[in-house]
Amino acid sequence: MWFFSKFLPALFSTLLTAVFLGCTGLTLVYLHFAPELPDNKALHQVELQVPLRIYSREEKLLAEFGVQRRRPVDFDAIPARLREAFIAIEDARYYDHPGIDFRGVLRALYSVVSTGQSSQGASTITMQLARNIFLSREKTLERKLKETLLAIRLEQTLRKDEILELYLNKIYLGNNAYGVAAAAETYYGKENLQDLTLAQMAMIAGLPKAPSRYNPIANPKRAMIRRDYILKRMLDLGYIDEGMYRSAVTEPNTARIYKPQIETDAPYFAEMVRSTIVEKYQDKAYTQGLHVFTTLDSGQQQYTTEALRKTLLDYDRRHGYRGAEDHIQLDGLSGREEWLDKLSSYPELGGLLPALVIASNTRQAELLLQNETTITLDLEAVRWARPYVDVDHRKAEPNKVSEVLSPGDIVRVQHFPRPQPTSTNSKPAASGPEWQLAQLPAVAGAMVLMDPYDGAVRAISGGFDFRLSKFNRATMAMRQPGSSFKPFVYSAALSRGMTPTSIVNDAPITIPGTNWKPQNFGGKYIGPTTLSEALAKSRNLVSIRLLRSTGIDYTIDYATRFGFEQQHLPRNLTLALGTGLTNPLQMATAYSSFANGGFKINAYFINRIEDNDGKVLFDAIRENPRACGDNRESCPAVRPEPKQPEHRDMDTAGTAGAGDEAETVTAAPPTPVAPRIMLPRTQRQIVGMMEGVTEIGTAAKVRRTLKRKDLAGKTGTTNDQKDAWFCGFTPDYVAVAWSGFDNMSELGEGETSTRVAVPMWIELMKNVLKAQPERQWPFAPDLKQAGRVPQKSDPDLGGTTDAKPESPDMAAVDPAPEQSRYFEYKSVRAESRGAEPVSLPATAATQRYRSAAPVPRPPSHPTIEQVEIPEQIF
Repeated sequence: MWFFSKFLPALFSTLLTAVFLGCTGLTLVYLHFAPELPDNKALHQVELQVPLRIYSREEKLLAEFGVQRRRPVDFDAIPARLREAFIAIEDARYYDHPGIDFRGVLRALYSVVSTGQSSQGASTITMQLARNIFLSREKTLERKLKETLLAIRLEQTLRKDEILELYLNKIYLGNNAYGVAAAAETYYGKENLQDLTLAQMAMIAGLPKAPSRYNPIANPKRAMIRRDYILKRMLDLGYIDEGMYRSAVTEPNTARIYKPQIETDAPYFAEMVRSTIVEKYQDKAYTQGLHVFTTLDSGQQQYTTEALRKTLLDYDRRHGYRGAEDHIQLDGLSGREEWLDKLSSYPELGGLLPALVIASNTRQAELLLQNETTITLDLEAVRWARPYVDVDHRKAEPNKVSEVLSPGDIVRVQHFPRPQPTSTNSKPAASGPEWQLAQLPAVAGAMVLMDPYDGAVRAISGGFDFRLSKFNRATMAMRQPGSSFKPFVYSAALSRGMTPTSIVNDAPITIPGTNWKPQNFGGKYIGPTTLSEALAKSRNLVSIRLLRSTGIDYTIDYATRFGFEQQHLPRNLTLALGTGLTNPLQMATAYSSFANGGFKINAYFINRIEDNDGKVLFDAIRENPRACGDNRESCPAVRPEPKQPEHRDMDTAGTAGAGDEAETVTAAPPTPVAPRIMLPRTQRQIVGMMEGVTEIGTAAKVRRTLKRKDLAGKTGTTNDQKDAWFCGFTPDYVAVAWSGFDNMSELGEGETSTRVAVPMWIELMKNVLKAQPERQWPFAPDLKQAGRVPQKSDPDLGGTTDAKPESPDMAAVDPAPEQSRYFEYKSVRAESRGAEPVSLPATAATQRYRSAAPVPRPPSHPTIEQVEIPEQIF
């Protein structure tokens, strides 16, 4: 007893001192680090990095951009078995400790003392969360002390379930997947966590300790060992029974990389949206979980992509085969495994599959695909592959398959699925080989589909394949529009008193002081002709004379109303032939004013932006102006067009000054209604004239193929066929098709807009319009009124316009006879070389049209051999 009486007070005093010093030390540590730790408000408002997601108008996923792939889920959406798997391996006493597991700490200390190694982890789930959200991963005493204090504060601030929910959404699980939902999508392609098997849950739970070391794809053996260990822990802790355990450990490893489930392939469009969002939100764009809902229509985007690719492939085949994409020596490879390994480095592009030729003879060739299947190409499948010489020449058609394909060639093939039988007795109709040789096209192209009433971009394709070239030609390629710009020249003239029935001489012209001698495509002239026929047949000389009469400055100012930039429009007469610079999106925006009744709209592609909680940050409906369309009562008022001066002689007059009287343009009203930039009369006239382009003009194939009348537009081919355009519209859509080479090479002889761009436009619109009945233009109940000569007290004009041209190139049309009051654009005059041949009966209407202005033609016209012209734009 003497021992206790002698030493007990000292022992008690020592313990008391130790406790006091410990508490004092902890207090000092807390007071020292507390200011550096987040407060309770910050703990309640933890923000997880969530990627930017872009959706179509139907809310289909287009793209996902971010540093961390994460999809936060609520606690109740996480299966209990998945939560238990993490608790079993990371923190078995999670629900029993205050953030620090003192048993675990002692167990870890004992392990260090007894073995000299730290084989037992002491970090709880709460401590791991504190470290992952607020602290660094450096291994220092200071960081560990902060982690401990922060874990205690988390436990005091949040409920256990809230902490576990944060942890399971925050933790890194390898392959850029953060959180269990992202891991389920990345490794197993499952959006619903409930669809995971028990073995898959255990595999995911094994990743936090070392995402690379226990990765089921990179290190499957180690991953399987850890998975089975976690399942055993779950069994020992009573989370699962013996049967569940045995079933799970026998399940094979099914993990592989699953990319985000992109529901609509629109990479050019998605990149436009991404760059806009980054510009607006900068660094936060990729981390705030923004949801961007766009104007894109998934079905129409697919039609656009297919139309562009088909047209580019058709053009490419017309110009011959440039040879194999690559060649490898099969003799140096051991066999099929190494063949497939070599083939795997060539991605599928534009629907064209890479294939390795493994054998060929006179009749056929055997090719290996990346999916390990073998296909056979016969002579019919390669018959198009005449060797390319240059843009206008090819060698002879092959007579043997071996002339085209050799063993070791890496080539492209295209699959044409056989039509399925409609009944048990019917057989699919064969339409050429099921597999055909193909090649990546060297020519480029772009398409835009837009709603003309508000500028919503419904579809856009900037090239054959985004992976082949990220350059978006629909928005970035500044090209000459050629004759597709002529409607703006004609509209300017119409706004100053001209009419579709005004007569202009289509004959050679001399520009004083220059060597420029413009001519029509094909070098032929038809003499005096109406503006309507001149636009339909794309007569260059008429356009030049019209521009001289209207005035270059006035025409440029007029064109800027539609969105064209002055610095890209030349201040000379080549403007009439479309030598300015523009891009397909700008052309679609400009043509929208023709289709919507004469209103200026702005192209846009973002409907709505929401944050990760669903709060609307931006709504285009409240900000984007819309054309009034059918509701004429809501149209902005337009003051009467001023009386125009007499037209000057086109061969002697200079350009009109910017200060000349012009058609009045109203300012946009305070409500989101688009401002009017064309008078109804001018707009109806130019649309009627462009209908003529699709009926008897250079795009007559459009109406013949689609078999409907609510179509209008204009072709455009630039000098030496470097660009081919067709800009067309209906009462509901504007679509622009463009094709050309990125290096400005020529498309080749005969490759005009009629042959290249028009088929592309038709291919798109036959699908877009197939479910839509033909309908009337909303702004002109009677299209025959579109080209009437202005009369006094005309309600569409608001006053009088007495345009009496005195130029010998432009004869006045007497408005008195009834037959000349209406625009009749049917004609049987000779077509230009680039137009589709048309044969029309000499009806009473066409007879009236011919006799409306009996101006004699010149006795003869120069031929292309007689006149050397540097510009051949139509």
